[in-house]
Amino acid sequence: MNKSKGEGENKCGSNASIATTCIHYAENKGDFWDSIVPPIFETVNFYFHSTKEAEDYFSGRLSQKYYYTRGLNPTVHVLEKKIAAIEGTPACKCFGSGMAAVSAAIMGNVQAGDHIISVGSIYKNAYRFLTEVVNRFGIEVTFVEGKRIDDFEAAYKSNTKVIYLESPSSTNHLLQDLTAVAEFAKAKKITTIIDNALATPYNQRPYEHGIDLIVHSATKYLNGHGDVLAGAVCGSEQAIKGLLSREHALFGGILGPFEAWLVLRGLRTFAVRMNYYNQVGLEIASFLEEHPKVARVYYPMLPSHPQHELAKKQMNGGSSVLTIELKSGQKGALTFIDNLKLFRNAASWGGFESLVWYPLAGVGANVNNLEWLKLRGLKESMVRLSIGMEDINDIKEDIDQALQQC
Repeated sequence: MNKSKGEGENKCGSNASIATTCIHYAENKGDFWDSIVPPIFETVNFYFHSTKEAEDYFSGRLSQKYYYTRGLNPTVHVLEKKIAAIEGTPACKCFGSGMAAVSAAIMGNVQAGDHIISVGSIYKNAYRFLTEVVNRFGIEVTFVEGKRIDDFEAAYKSNTKVIYLESPSSTNHLLQDLTAVAEFAKAKKITTIIDNALATPYNQRPYEHGIDLIVHSATKYLNGHGDVLAGAVCGSEQAIKGLLSREHALFGGILGPFEAWLVLRGLRTFAVRMNYYNQVGLEIASFLEEHPKVARVYYPMLPSHPQHELAKKQMNGGSSVLTIELKSGQKGALTFIDNLKLFRNAASWGGFESLVWYPLAGVGANVNNLEWLKLRGLKESMVRLSIGMEDINDIKEDIDQALQQC
């Protein structure tokens, strides 16, 4: 699964590994005065040599020409080619944030009167988008657990146009059977969209399972340094071309050249980082599963995970994000978080530093809504950990001393 399928460039062949693709693919290193790192094209306009060239461009006869950075930019384009290659899709379009990518992918495939099926355990702001925005346009949304294909079949309506997935989810690590969902959706002519930010293309390539569009918060593992917001949508040439001409260009949620350059910098070590994260993620999950203060560990590569067999079937690893339930309940969860020393209390994940987050933080009135909690798969005793690149023994020691306070 860890093979890219993009065309080869600069000693990066069609069967190159993800590691080689991340370093060499699409960079055209010889074109920039022998610079190892391609430059940042921090410009708005690209000029035409003649009026005829401009006419050829706008008529579609000159598709490779750069015109205006809001549409295409050379630095951003390199990143898009590289992400498409490691995701195993024909094309990719980058956006200014993960939510810009999510909203564009959804709105690009629905219209007034349509119906969306979504798993309930999705990213909080994606959930808000589906409950606070799309309904303003006469679009209905049905949320399902998604553990069984029966969930989607039962929710299907004649006007269902999109199925939205997140597998694994970033809190309770719930999985969907991607092949089964894709087969069902194709039979009904439904577009499937998945948030693949947690698994990443290193561990899971949904396009190979038949999923139509893959969205990323490139802020997370793809960048990996916690210093830039970025998003991406991957899919077929036709789908991405449609997003480029409509939702990307007209919503204006573009990725700037400097931000693209930063993600490219992070992406060059992506394979090394993910290989490490897979190892330490499983090691910390196993360590916590045996800890007397912990009631349960949510991590799909643990044999105790109820969907472990599905995880082994469609994933190569579990990354470094895991969730635990503490035996001491909500009070213990908050005490644990406040006593950690290496872990910073922050909502993101996928960077070099270890982070901890209380999943119920910031949900306001929904905390007391039992149905909402059930839909999201959240419990008051849950804590999410994003394991960073500190020494593994230091991480274990910090976690243990904080748990002893509960």
